[in-house]
Amino acid sequence: MTKAILVFLSLVLLTGCWDQMPLRKLRMVDMVGLDLGENDRGVVLENVVTRLKKAGQGEGEPQSETTEFKNSSVLEAVGQSEYVESGPFININTRLYLMSDRFAMHDPVKELAFLLRAPYTIINSPVVIFEGSVTQLFKKGQTDTESLIEFVRLLDKNRILRNVSMMKLILSKADPLEDLALPLLGPSDSGVKLRGALLFRQGRSTGRKLDDDQVRMLALLSGVYQGRQRFTGKLAESDIGEHSMQDLPNSVPYGFSVKRGNTKIQISPRSDGMPNITLQIRLQLNAFYLGQEVQSIKADYVSQMEKALSKHLENKAMQTIENLQKANCDVLGIGNQIKAYHPNIWKSLDWRKDYSKLTIEPVFHVKILNPEEI
Repeated sequence: MTKAILVFLSLVLLTGCWDQMPLRKLRMVDMVGLDLGENDRGVVLENVVTRLKKAGQGEGEPQSETTEFKNSSVLEAVGQSEYVESGPFININTRLYLMSDRFAMHDPVKELAFLLRAPYTIINSPVVIFEGSVTQLFKKGQTDTESLIEFVRLLDKNRILRNVSMMKLILSKADPLEDLALPLLGPSDSGVKLRGALLFRQGRSTGRKLDDDQVRMLALLSGVYQGRQRFTGKLAESDIGEHSMQDLPNSVPYGFSVKRGNTKIQISPRSDGMPNITLQIRLQLNAFYLGQEVQSIKADYVSQMEKALSKHLENKAMQTIENLQKANCDVLGIGNQIKAYHPNIWKSLDWRKDYSKLTIEPVFHVKILNPEEI
């Protein structure tokens, strides 16, 4: 009996935690927007919080709320967010960092390096660039937070363009061989769409971009393959070459997905000390269109198309490689290959000066796996 009375009194007198905060009051930031202020003065920080409206048992309608902070630096804007009625904001659940192209041009790593040591902050989430004003994008209220985050996730999952985390972007500044291609999004009638990639060299934007076709080619050159990607286009007469006077027309539409493949970087020395770089890309394709009705394609035609596709992809690859060299951005990791496997060649190079002068030749070997089905 005495024990029962003591237990009862303990329950009555327990007060709980004095410093607790109800979960519903925590402002868990889903997405962070970063932009420059008017006339490129100061920064604008956008904290996007998603809450459930009309929440019930296991369901609810998500609703995004954006709170804007302006200050001379991102660090001061973050500090400012601690003292507003809509706070405090917790960044342990941030799923996306959205950076305007203007912000990206002004040494973003310098502004964001403090995040590496900031408590209650997740830095493994992806960073993407928005072509235009992030501030205006949020003010128009046309952005569905969940849809945007899912879109970025699928870019990585489908191997269209690999995500780059905030941590990787920050750490790349100290690595002379860590060049990156960050997804570049732009406005569309339905929200946002992929516009290509913005190229970064040691944490700073080069100002050069890859268009969406070059982004897909970058995936092929990097050896990143996924059957969910569908490649479509048209073979020009120059791609068809000597076969243009035979069975093939002067312009051939095509469509394929990559079943499997691999890319090998071959490095051979030259007498002048500069190496020749050859990218050997072997692709096994499932084609779903090759310029003719599927029932009428013959084996000889498929063989000609394999050669034509190889030449076509080589021409498109050269355009992508030239763009990378003009940006002095080694996203393909050729420098790492030379340093690791050809140390004598590496010692003779001044990499940042010599990279843009290298001869880099892509060679495609295309094999169509399903000629009997197309």
